[in-house]
This record gives sequence, structure tokens and C-alpha cells, in this order.
Amino acid sequence: MRVTTGMIYETGLASMQKQNNRLLDTMEQAATGRRVLRPSDDPVASARALEVSQSKSVNSLYAANQGYANDTLKLVDSKLGAANEVVTYLRTRAVESGNGGYSASDQAAIGVDVAQQFDELLGIANSQDATGDYVFSGYSSNTRPFAGSLAAGVQYQGDQGVRTLQISASRNLPVSSSGEEIFNTLRAGTGSAFALGAAGNSGTAQVSGLSLSGYSGHNFRIDVGADPVTGLTTYTAFDTTSGGAGVPLTSTLGANGETVLAFENITPAPAVPPFGSTLSLSGTPAAGDTFTVSTVANTFDVLGNFVNALKSGNQAATRFNSAQAISGMDAAQESISRVRSGVGSRMVEVETQQNINSSTDLQYADTLSRLQDADYAEALSSLAQQKIYLEAAQQSFLKVSNLSLFNYL
Repeated sequence: MRVTTGMIYETGLASMQKQNNRLLDTMEQAATGRRVLRPSDDPVASARALEVSQSKSVNSLYAANQGYANDTLKLVDSKLGAANEVVTYLRTRAVESGNGGYSASDQAAIGVDVAQQFDELLGIANSQDATGDYVFSGYSSNTRPFAGSLAAGVQYQGDQGVRTLQISASRNLPVSSSGEEIFNTLRAGTGSAFALGAAGNSGTAQVSGLSLSGYSGHNFRIDVGADPVTGLTTYTAFDTTSGGAGVPLTSTLGANGETVLAFENITPAPAVPPFGSTLSLSGTPAAGDTFTVSTVANTFDVLGNFVNALKSGNQAATRFNSAQAISGMDAAQESISRVRSGVGSRMVEVETQQNINSSTDLQYADTLSRLQDADYAEALSSLAQQKIYLEAAQQSFLKVSNLSLFNYL
């Protein structure tokens, strides 16, 4: 084979470029600390590293969700703690209002204080987080959960949804509770019930007594009306648990001048009243007024009736509603404690998952290091060796390129 001058130059140049490329690769490995810089360097390790990197990225998303969940649960716990403090204070005031030595003005002063605490509790129930979402509105995070006032009554406008965050591949963690569950489900003790007047009632009648002889545990609504002919006050009871048409009630006069309504009869009923379950009203009701007897009540309805009784000066109504407020606040504390206990349990779960997540992240990082990272001692040794190879290729090219017959003429 004939060796031409062009071939000598091409071979020398290719050799220097080859050594130079190897040197640059080794320099890049030493600079970045990575052995696998491109898939062609190690196809198997590169594919495995891609899988581990994707798993590590997903794990990072779970870690972010765990942080969000922890922050949200801490906020919920803080708000529930504040609500519990208000409820505890209200219970104390309810006990105090039952003092027989207090005058009507003393009880009215307590009513002013309880009304202020009513507004504070309503504010807590309508709490928002840092992004402006309502904490206790369920899925309807942009809807104010509790609307209304002491005078007009308070209605829940949220839903029953519980927001969740995925903190691991197999766990969607609840991070909120609906206001309905916390504030609207005060449960009366076994064999008892709450008797409440509607917030919009225009008459002066206050519930002043409740007897539950033979009580079925159903919920009842008693509507006040007026006979179109005689103009006399009428009462109609509706069993809202079983439904059906209203039953006209006959009122009787109690020993203290209160109106006594037998809204549920026992079987067989005694021949003379009082018989069955009875509701006593002190004051004068107006047509359109409504009263309810139920085993589940709204915290704000119980407090609203308590405030109205304190301000009315009606001692019988005050005594009854004080006792009812004590029972209601006990139920509220139980409800808050139950929800708060669940929040605390979930906070522990998040902490445990964060520890697991941290360990998993370290395992992924260790695996990626074994697959991708360079051995610095080996890389630096190869770098020195390849510098020598490149210099040798350059010197060889100089020697070979100077070989010519003209040098011997």
C-alpha cells in the first residue's frame, strides 16, 4: 500500500482528535463528578438512573405535600384550640348565670358578654388560611361557611366534603373538617333533647321548660299561627323525623302562667294533662314564630337562645336556657375534642411519613450515586494518563510529518 503525505496527515490528525476527545470526557467527569454523562457512556446504568430519578422526583412531590399537610393540620388544630377556649368560657358563664342571687341586670350583663363571645366563635368558624381559603367550609373553600348573626341566626353554607392531600403512593390524608361536623352536630344526652326558638321569632315567648316523658327521640317543629276567625293563637306540631301532616296542639296554662304544649303523647295517654312530652313557653308568641325540639342542635342556635333569655329578664327562661347552654357547651367541647383528636393523629401520621420519605430519598440518592458518580481517584489518574497519550500523539505526528525524501537530497 502506498503511503502518501495526505494519509500521514489524516492519520495523525485523527489520532490527536481521538486522544483529545477522551481527555475532554475525562476532564468533564472530573469537573462534574459524574461518570455517566450521556446514555452512550453506560446504557444500562443510564436507563436505571432515569427510573430512579423519576421515583426521586415523585418522592419530592410527596415531601412537598407532607409539608402542606402539616401546615394545614397545625392551622386547623390552632383554630380548634381557640374554639375550645371560647366554648369553655361560655360554659363557665352559663354556670354563673344560674346563680339565683343574680338580678335581671346582672344576667343582662352576662348576656352582653356571651353575645361578644358568640361573635368571636363565629369568627373562628369562618377562619381562613394564608391563601384565603376557608378552613371549615369543606370542598367549598371559597364560600364563607357560616353566614348570619345573633339576631338573624347562623346558617352553614359549606358542604360535607373533607379536603385531602396525597402524602404517599397509597395514602390520601384528610387535612380539613367541615364546620357542619364541628359546630352543627351538638348531640343531646340519651333521653334528652334541645328545645330552641328560631332566631327570627318576633314574639317575646322563650322556651322555659321541657318534659320528655315517653319521648321517642324524634325531631319536632312547632309552628305558631293565628285562627283566621277568632284570632286566637294556634300551635301545630310537625314530626320532622317521620314526616307527615302537622298535628294541631291544645295549649294549657302552667302553674307559673307559662304555656304548656303536649307535642308528643305516650300510649295510653293519661286522661288529664300534662301528658307525654311537653314544651313550656314563657312570654307571648307571635304568629309565624317557630320552636324546635331535637336531639341534634347548632352551637350558634343554642347560644342565641341563651343570650335572648339572659336579656329578656324572664327568670324561668333564663334558668332553662342556662342549663341547656351548659349541656350544649359540653356537647360542643366533645365535638371539638373528637375532631381535634383526629387532627392530632393525622399530624403524627404526617411526621412518620416524613421520616419514611426522608429515608427513601437518601436511598434514591445513594443509588443514583452508585450509578452515575465518578471515582475521583480513577478520573484524575485517567486524566494524567490521557494527557500523556495526547502529547505522545502530537510528538509522533511532528516526527512522522517531517519524513520526506527531500530531506535526503
